[in-house]
Amino acid sequence: MINTAQEIEIIQYLLSKKLDQKLLLEIKDHFMLQITNLMGENNLGFQEAFLQAKTNWKYELELVKADFLSARKVSRIEKDILQNRFRKMTGYALLSSVCFLILLYIKPDLYNEVQMVAFAVILGLSGYNFIFRKMKLYHYTQISFHPLLLKNLFVGLVVIGCTSFFFQDFKVILSVMIKPFFLFATAVQIQLLYWNAKKVNVLI
Repeated sequence: MINTAQEIEIIQYLLSKKLDQKLLLEIKDHFMLQITNLMGENNLGFQEAFLQAKTNWKYELELVKADFLSARKVSRIEKDILQNRFRKMTGYALLSSVCFLILLYIKPDLYNEVQMVAFAVILGLSGYNFIFRKMKLYHYTQISFHPLLLKNLFVGLVVIGCTSFFFQDFKVILSVMIKPFFLFATAVQIQLLYWNAKKVNVLI
Protein backbone atom coordinates (compact mmCIF):
# COMPACT_ATOMS: atom_id res chain seq x y z
CA MET A 1 0.00 0.00 0.00
CA ILE A 2 1.06 3.57 -0.70
CA ASN A 3 0.96 5.78 2.40
CA THR A 4 0.14 9.50 2.56
CA ALA A 5 3.77 10.67 2.49
CA GLN A 6 4.47 8.56 -0.60
CA GLU A 7 1.32 9.87 -2.32
CA ILE A 8 2.50 13.45 -1.63
CA GLU A 9 5.87 12.59 -3.18
CA ILE A 10 4.11 11.35 -6.32
CA ILE A 11 2.00 14.52 -6.51
CA GLN A 12 5.07 16.75 -6.08
CA TYR A 13 6.80 14.93 -8.93
CA LEU A 14 3.79 15.36 -11.21
CA LEU A 15 3.48 19.04 -10.24
CA SER A 16 7.04 19.54 -11.47
CA LYS A 17 5.80 18.45 -14.91
CA LYS A 18 3.42 21.47 -15.05
CA LEU A 19 0.37 19.30 -15.65
CA ASP A 20 -3.15 20.67 -15.82
CA GLN A 21 -4.97 19.88 -12.56
CA LYS A 22 -7.48 17.45 -14.06
CA LEU A 23 -4.79 15.66 -16.04
CA LEU A 24 -2.54 15.54 -12.97
CA LEU A 25 -5.21 13.76 -10.94
CA GLU A 26 -5.80 11.27 -13.74
CA ILE A 27 -2.11 10.49 -14.20
CA LYS A 28 -1.63 10.30 -10.42
CA ASP A 29 -4.16 7.46 -10.28
CA HIS A 30 -2.28 5.62 -13.05
CA PHE A 31 1.02 6.21 -11.25
CA MET A 32 -0.28 4.89 -7.95
CA LEU A 33 -1.83 1.83 -9.57
CA GLN A 34 1.36 1.07 -11.49
CA ILE A 35 3.56 1.53 -8.41
CA THR A 36 1.26 -0.64 -6.31
CA ASN A 37 1.37 -3.41 -8.94
CA LEU A 38 5.17 -3.21 -9.16
CA MET A 39 5.50 -3.37 -5.37
CA GLY A 40 3.16 -6.36 -5.16
CA GLU A 41 4.15 -8.39 -8.22
CA ASN A 42 7.90 -7.71 -8.28
CA ASN A 43 8.37 -7.38 -4.53
CA LEU A 44 9.91 -3.91 -4.92
CA GLY A 45 10.15 -1.12 -2.39
CA PHE A 46 8.32 2.17 -2.99
CA GLN A 47 11.37 4.08 -4.25
CA GLU A 48 12.33 1.33 -6.70
CA ALA A 49 8.75 1.04 -7.98
CA PHE A 50 8.45 4.85 -8.17
CA LEU A 51 11.66 5.06 -10.19
CA GLN A 52 10.39 2.37 -12.56
CA ALA A 53 7.07 4.21 -13.00
CA LYS A 54 8.92 7.48 -13.76
CA THR A 55 11.00 5.62 -16.35
CA ASN A 56 7.86 4.16 -17.94
CA TRP A 57 6.26 7.64 -18.15
CA LYS A 58 9.43 9.50 -19.14
CA TYR A 59 8.44 10.09 -22.78
CA GLU A 60 4.85 11.20 -22.03
CA LEU A 61 5.92 13.55 -19.22
CA GLU A 62 8.88 15.11 -21.03
CA LEU A 63 8.54 18.91 -21.13
CA VAL A 64 8.22 20.26 -24.68
CA LYS A 65 6.99 23.47 -26.32
CA ALA A 66 3.20 23.53 -26.37
CA ASP A 67 3.24 24.96 -29.89
CA PHE A 68 5.93 26.23 -32.26
CA LEU A 69 4.48 29.73 -31.78
CA SER A 70 4.45 29.47 -27.98
CA ALA A 71 7.31 29.72 -25.50
CA ARG A 72 5.40 27.81 -22.83
CA LYS A 73 6.44 24.27 -22.04
CA VAL A 74 4.07 21.48 -21.12
CA SER A 75 4.36 17.72 -20.88
CA ARG A 76 4.24 15.82 -24.16
CA ILE A 77 0.97 14.12 -23.21
CA GLU A 78 -0.63 17.50 -22.47
CA LYS A 79 0.69 18.93 -25.73
CA ASP A 80 -1.10 16.16 -27.64
CA ILE A 81 -4.33 16.96 -25.78
CA LEU A 82 -3.93 20.70 -26.44
CA GLN A 83 -3.19 20.24 -30.14
CA ASN A 84 -6.25 18.02 -30.52
CA ARG A 85 -8.32 20.66 -28.72
CA PHE A 86 -6.88 23.38 -30.99
CA ARG A 87 -7.78 21.39 -34.11
CA LYS A 88 -11.39 21.19 -32.95
CA MET A 89 -11.43 24.91 -32.11
CA THR A 90 -10.02 25.72 -35.55
CA GLY A 91 -12.73 23.60 -37.17
CA TYR A 92 -15.50 25.36 -35.24
CA ALA A 93 -13.98 28.76 -36.01
CA LEU A 94 -13.77 27.98 -39.74
CA LEU A 95 -17.34 26.68 -39.80
CA SER A 96 -18.75 29.73 -38.02
CA SER A 97 -16.69 32.06 -40.24
CA VAL A 98 -18.03 30.42 -43.41
CA CYS A 99 -21.61 30.64 -42.11
CA PHE A 100 -21.25 34.34 -41.31
CA LEU A 101 -19.56 35.02 -44.66
CA ILE A 102 -22.51 33.43 -46.45
CA LEU A 103 -24.86 35.57 -44.36
CA LEU A 104 -22.85 38.70 -45.15
CA TYR A 105 -22.80 37.80 -48.85
CA ILE A 106 -26.61 37.68 -48.79
CA LYS A 107 -26.95 40.77 -46.56
CA PRO A 108 -23.71 42.84 -46.65
CA ASP A 109 -25.20 45.56 -44.42
CA LEU A 110 -25.22 43.14 -41.44
CA TYR A 111 -21.43 43.29 -40.97
CA ASN A 112 -21.58 46.05 -38.35
CA GLU A 113 -24.28 44.15 -36.44
CA VAL A 114 -22.18 40.97 -36.53
CA GLN A 115 -19.22 42.91 -35.15
CA MET A 116 -21.32 44.37 -32.34
CA VAL A 117 -22.72 40.96 -31.36
CA ALA A 118 -19.24 39.40 -31.42
CA PHE A 119 -17.78 42.18 -29.25
CA ALA A 120 -20.73 41.88 -26.86
CA VAL A 121 -20.12 38.13 -26.47
CA ILE A 122 -16.38 38.68 -25.92
CA LEU A 123 -17.11 41.44 -23.38
CA GLY A 124 -19.60 39.23 -21.55
CA LEU A 125 -17.22 36.26 -21.37
CA SER A 126 -14.34 38.52 -20.33
CA GLY A 127 -16.46 40.04 -17.58
CA TYR A 128 -17.47 36.60 -16.34
CA ASN A 129 -13.84 35.46 -16.25
CA PHE A 130 -12.75 38.56 -14.32
CA ILE A 131 -15.69 38.64 -11.88
CA PHE A 132 -15.34 34.99 -10.93
CA ARG A 133 -11.53 35.19 -10.96
CA LYS A 134 -11.10 32.68 -13.76
CA MET A 135 -8.57 34.98 -15.41
CA LYS A 136 -6.17 37.78 -14.52
CA LEU A 137 -5.60 40.88 -16.65
CA TYR A 138 -2.17 39.56 -17.64
CA HIS A 139 -3.73 36.38 -19.04
CA TYR A 140 -6.28 38.41 -21.00
CA THR A 141 -3.53 40.44 -22.66
CA GLN A 142 -1.81 37.19 -23.61
CA ILE A 143 -4.81 36.06 -25.67
CA SER A 144 -3.66 38.33 -28.51
CA PHE A 145 -0.46 36.26 -28.69
CA HIS A 146 -2.19 32.89 -28.60
CA PRO A 147 -0.79 30.47 -31.24
CA LEU A 148 -4.16 30.10 -33.01
CA LEU A 149 -4.54 33.87 -33.37
CA LEU A 150 -0.93 34.33 -34.44
CA LYS A 151 -1.34 31.68 -37.14
CA ASN A 152 -4.49 33.42 -38.36
CA LEU A 153 -2.59 36.73 -38.45
CA PHE A 154 0.32 35.27 -40.43
CA VAL A 155 -1.95 33.52 -42.93
CA GLY A 156 -3.98 36.72 -43.33
CA LEU A 157 -0.89 38.83 -43.98
CA VAL A 158 0.40 36.36 -46.57
CA VAL A 159 -2.96 36.02 -48.37
CA ILE A 160 -3.67 39.76 -48.38
CA GLY A 161 -0.08 40.55 -49.37
CA CYS A 162 -0.13 38.12 -52.31
CA THR A 163 -3.59 39.25 -53.44
CA SER A 164 -2.54 42.91 -53.46
CA PHE A 165 -0.17 42.23 -56.38
CA PHE A 166 -3.10 41.41 -58.65
CA PHE A 167 -5.35 44.38 -57.84
CA GLN A 168 -4.75 48.10 -58.02
CA ASP A 169 -7.28 49.26 -55.43
CA PHE A 170 -5.64 47.85 -52.29
CA LYS A 171 -8.09 49.51 -49.87
CA VAL A 172 -11.09 47.80 -51.45
CA ILE A 173 -9.34 44.43 -51.48
CA LEU A 174 -8.27 44.88 -47.86
CA SER A 175 -11.82 45.70 -46.73
CA VAL A 176 -13.05 42.49 -48.37
CA MET A 177 -10.18 40.13 -47.48
CA ILE A 178 -9.93 41.15 -43.84
CA LYS A 179 -13.47 40.04 -43.00
CA PRO A 180 -12.95 36.22 -42.95
CA PHE A 181 -9.80 36.57 -40.86
CA PHE A 182 -11.57 38.91 -38.44
CA LEU A 183 -14.47 36.46 -38.12
CA PHE A 184 -12.09 33.54 -37.56
CA ALA A 185 -10.10 35.44 -34.90
CA THR A 186 -13.32 36.46 -33.14
CA ALA A 187 -14.61 32.87 -33.11
CA VAL A 188 -11.29 31.65 -31.69
CA GLN A 189 -11.23 34.33 -29.00
CA ILE A 190 -14.78 33.48 -27.92
CA GLN A 191 -13.83 29.81 -27.62
CA LEU A 192 -10.69 30.63 -25.64
CA LEU A 193 -12.66 32.71 -23.14
CA TYR A 194 -15.42 30.10 -22.92
CA TRP A 195 -13.08 27.18 -22.24
CA ASN A 196 -11.06 29.25 -19.79
CA ALA A 197 -14.27 29.97 -17.88
CA LYS A 198 -14.88 26.19 -17.78
CA LYS A 199 -11.34 25.75 -16.35
CA VAL A 200 -10.21 23.82 -19.42
CA ASN A 201 -6.58 24.37 -20.39
CA VAL A 202 -6.36 26.26 -23.71
CA LEU A 203 -2.89 27.70 -23.14
CA ILE A 204 -3.93 31.06 -21.68
